Amino acid sequence: MKRTFRAGACATLLCFATSTLAEARGAACATQAEISAIQVSAVHQELTDAALACGPREVELFNRFQTVFSKELRRSDAQMLSMFKRLYGTSKGNAAYDSYKTRAIAHAEQRRTVPGAAENFCKTAQVVFAAALAPDKPVLEDFVAGVPVYENNPVDACEVKVTVALQGVAAGPSIVPKARPAQAGDPPNPNLFP
Repeated sequence: MKRTFRAGACATLLCFATSTLAEARGAACATQAEISAIQVSAVHQELTDAALACGPREVELFNRFQTVFSKELRRSDAQMLSMFKRLYGTSKGNAAYDSYKTRAIAHAEQRRTVPGAAENFCKTAQVVFAAALAPDKPVLEDFVAGVPVYENNPVDACEVKVTVALQGVAAGPSIVPKARPAQAGDPPNPNLFP
């Protein structure tokens, strides 16, 4: 009797787990957090290409960017990998994640190598680095939300579009990153007026 009860309980639990997994895979829409992770990744790929192609100054800025935002970048990357696994399963999700990241940096390079685009691309990358590495460190997700992205969205975002390239930052004077909120123990900011 005890074994029958355990077997029945296990079978019931398996049915619930299977239906939950099927529902999760059937939910083909990216969440707002996943869209933000895609945006972070797209901007990160653009900045990676700038570091690879624009010169030693951009390499230095990219390394600082990596250091300053390391936790946020890792968290965002994990969120995106989790999204691909949720949508496509573990094996196909890993492959889709790798494919997206490879495609995004390849597209960044293609945009940069259009005749006459390299100089503007590098100047724009410097603007993005300067804004990201400002003394009042912005929240990464808020910062990248203001950077137009021209990379195709890798998943169905249910009408939410993510499209980014660095060139939009230079042309968009209304894009202002949000500063990190003041926290206890921060020194007073001499730039603020009473």
